[in-house]
Amino acid sequence: MAQQGVQIIAVESGSLAEEAGLRPGDTLLEIHGEAVLDQLSYQYLISREDEAELRVRRPDGSTFGTRVENGGEGIGVDLAQDEVKVCKQNCVFCFVHQMPKGFRKSLYLKDEDIRLSFLYGHFTTLSSSDDAELDRIVRERLGPIHVSVHATDPETRVKVVGNPREGHILRKIDRLLAGGIDVHTQAVVAPGLNDGDIWQRTVDDLWARRKEGRGSVLSLSCVPVGLTAHRDHLPSVQDVDSAFAREWVARWTPEVRRYARANDGEPWLLLADEWFTRAGIEVPGRPFYSRSWAQLENGVGLVRRFLEHSRRFIRSPRARGFAGRRVLLLTGSSFAPTLSRVAMELNRAVGSHLRVAVAKNFSFGESVTVAGLLCGEDLKYAAHADRDAKGGGPDWVDAVVVPSASLRTHTGPTDQYTLRGAVVREEGTFLDDVTLPELASDLGVPAVPSGANLSHLLDHLEAADRGAFRGGALKSAFHGAGLNSPQGAYNP
Repeated sequence: MAQQGVQIIAVESGSLAEEAGLRPGDTLLEIHGEAVLDQLSYQYLISREDEAELRVRRPDGSTFGTRVENGGEGIGVDLAQDEVKVCKQNCVFCFVHQMPKGFRKSLYLKDEDIRLSFLYGHFTTLSSSDDAELDRIVRERLGPIHVSVHATDPETRVKVVGNPREGHILRKIDRLLAGGIDVHTQAVVAPGLNDGDIWQRTVDDLWARRKEGRGSVLSLSCVPVGLTAHRDHLPSVQDVDSAFAREWVARWTPEVRRYARANDGEPWLLLADEWFTRAGIEVPGRPFYSRSWAQLENGVGLVRRFLEHSRRFIRSPRARGFAGRRVLLLTGSSFAPTLSRVAMELNRAVGSHLRVAVAKNFSFGESVTVAGLLCGEDLKYAAHADRDAKGGGPDWVDAVVVPSASLRTHTGPTDQYTLRGAVVREEGTFLDDVTLPELASDLGVPAVPSGANLSHLLDHLEAADRGAFRGGALKSAFHGAGLNSPQGAYNP
C-alpha cells in the first residue's frame, strides 16, 4: 500500500480545505503524521480527532503543513480515484482465465483488494496482503473481511491458488482475528481437488476459529466450481455434475443445521444455491439461511429470498399491476424452474401473461447456466428464437425482461475505485458490450432489467410505460439492486 499521498481533484467553495489553502492538483500526503494511502485511509484519519494536522504537496513539488479544526468530519475535498489492486494468484478455476477472447480489457483484470472486501463484500485470497497491510486492516478496523480460503491444508491450497508462497492462509487469518477483525470465508469446491477429507479439514479449522468476542470466523460458504468452454492450456479441473451436487446436498445439508444449532441458531456453514439448482432439488426454507442473509452476494439464499418475496407480493394489491401484461422473462437454466413457477402463480392470481425462456450461454459455453454470465448476444438470440416460435407477429410481447445480474453498471464497484486502463461504460452494459437500449432497438420492444424481485420488475415495466428510460443512465429509472459488479477472480 506504499503510495505518495492522494491527489485532490476538487475543493468545495467555502470549505475548511479552501480556508486552509488547499487547491485542486495538490496532493494530500499526511494526516496526523500518518501517510494518506487512499480514500478509505483519508476517511479513517480525518475522523480520528477534532483537529486535523495536514501535510500537503503542491504540483511544483513544494510541501507545506496546515491545521484544520474539523470536528472529526470531512474538510471539503474530492480525492482522485483509487486504483484497484490486482490478484497475484493463479487459481486453477479462476473465471478470468476462462474468459473468451475479444471482450473489453477491464474484464481480464482480477481484483484482489481488501478495501473492496471491506466495503462491498468482495472476496480476497489475501495474496497481495503482506504484514503491513494486515496491520492496516486491524488499525483502521476494516472488518469484516471476506476471504477466499478454498483449502486450509497448505499443500492443497498451493495447488488451488497456484502460488507456492500462499499455502498457509490460516497464518493471515489468525493475524486478523488476533487484531479483533471478523472474517467471512468461502471455498470454491472442485471434485477431487479440495473436497472429501480436505474439505472436512477446512471446515474443522475454520469452525475452531469461531469464537465470542475478539475476532471470529463468522461464516464459511461453499460454492461449486464454475467452468466455461474456454479452458485451453489450463489445469484439468473436474466439474460439479448433478450427481455430485446431489451427494453434496445430501451430505452437508444436515451439517448446516447441526452447525447452526451449535452457533445459537445462526447458520455458520452456508451452501450456495447452485448446489441445489445443479442437483435439481428445491432450495431449503428460510431457517436454513442466515438471519441477515450473510453471503447473499455469493449466491447463498438468493433463490429463497426471491421465493419469500414473491409469495408475499402475489398476495398484495400491488400485484394487480401485472394484470394483462404480456412479458417474456429471459434467464439462465439454473433459475428457470424457479422463475417459471413464480410466473405461473402470478398469472393465475392476477391474469398476467408472463412467460419464461431459457437463454443458453453460447459466449461462455452451455455448461455455464447462471443468469449473471449471460451476454447480450445470448439474450438477443433467445428472444428472437421465442418470437419466431410464436409466429413473429408485431404483438409478440409487451416487453422483454433480462436478468439484472447480467448487466454491469460500470467497470468497477463504485466510482471510488478504478482499474488501470479501464474505460467506464454506460450503465446497462452486458459483458459483451451490448447495451440494454441496443437490445431493445433490435427486438423492437422495451427491454428492462428484472430487479431483485417482482416489485422491482413492476416498477421497471411501469417506468418503461412512461418512457422514463430512453437509453439514459440506468439508475435514473431502475432499481440498482441486483445489478452486477465484479466479484473478484471467481464470479459464480
